[in-house]
Amino acid sequence: MRAAASIAVGVATVLLLTGCFGPGKDVLIQQASDDFDSLVSTAASVDVTVLHTLEVEDPTSELCSTESNDEHTVFIAAGTMAIGTTGVEERAVLAEFGPTFADEERWTAITDGLDARQVAYIDVDGITASAKIEDGLLVIAVFTPCRG
Repeated sequence: MRAAASIAVGVATVLLLTGCFGPGKDVLIQQASDDFDSLVSTAASVDVTVLHTLEVEDPTSELCSTESNDEHTVFIAAGTMAIGTTGVEERAVLAEFGPTFADEERWTAITDGLDARQVAYIDVDGITASAKIEDGLLVIAVFTPCRG
């Protein structure tokens, strides 16, 4: 009996450390959707003289790789910045997304490989969110982690 309990504790520990006890796929999709809605709402409040349009795509599920059946859900919105928008104005738009990621216990900033015109964060459950301005286009993307 002790051996079985010991094995069960060991297996539970391994599963916990590998993230198998994290939120289910549906919970992650709903959370990512809520996060995306918050980012879109923020972008929609940007002055129309700076951000002219904002188009929201329907969420899509994609395979994470050809070797697995794991999927992630992708939420994307794109907006057109005004011609002549300055770098200062672009950075101000990106700064508007800050309150969405204010919970430091949940969100961690991703800084490797990013320039001043992009912000990206990952949460404790693996949801990734990014906003980037490039060539006059604002792209907001939120991804759920890969799950089977």
